[in-house]
Amino acid sequence: MPLSLRQRNRMAAIRAIQDTAMELFDSRGFHNVTIDDIAREAAVSPSTFYRYFGSKEGLFTVDPFAAVGADGFDEVFDLDDLPGTMTRLAASAGDGGPWRGMRYVLEEPAVRAAVYATMDAMVERIAAALADRGHGPVPARVLARTYIFGVYFSALEQWHDDGRTRPIGEYAREALEAIPTEQRAAGPSAGP
Repeated sequence: MPLSLRQRNRMAAIRAIQDTAMELFDSRGFHNVTIDDIAREAAVSPSTFYRYFGSKEGLFTVDPFAAVGADGFDEVFDLDDLPGTMTRLAASAGDGGPWRGMRYVLEEPAVRAAVYATMDAMVERIAAALADRGHGPVPARVLARTYIFGVYFSALEQWHDDGRTRPIGEYAREALEAIPTEQRAAGPSAGP
């Protein structure tokens, strides 16, 4: 289901504010930039900033499914093809949005903690969906953590550490190769 005009406008505003913030962070340093600075440069009110992000750390934790809603989750995540889903998500991360500021995720403890909390929430959502499809709670959680932290986030970290010279999707494919083929399946029969 395509995004409505309102959803597209919201995502465009979020991306514009994120881009403005990253430019300010890159030029002045994360701790030297205030929310008021970001709002002023992005030509939005501070209340708009708070509504979208809640804090500077929130710039890095925008739920990728917020714009598409609950139904969009099923469109983005193919629970029958988690390896393909992770590769697509990593490839779509590109140089824009919050991952443009991956260095702040790695260098700023508060940002990293906020990102981890958001990823934990994604893990819970995926684990619940896998459990609904017949996985036990432990295998569902292990699969969700493996793909979100082990494939997706590890690919982003290595991409950043390598100087962003190759597409993120290549890193996701390499991360998937570390998972034994028989463990990659997402069906209830997968796993030990």
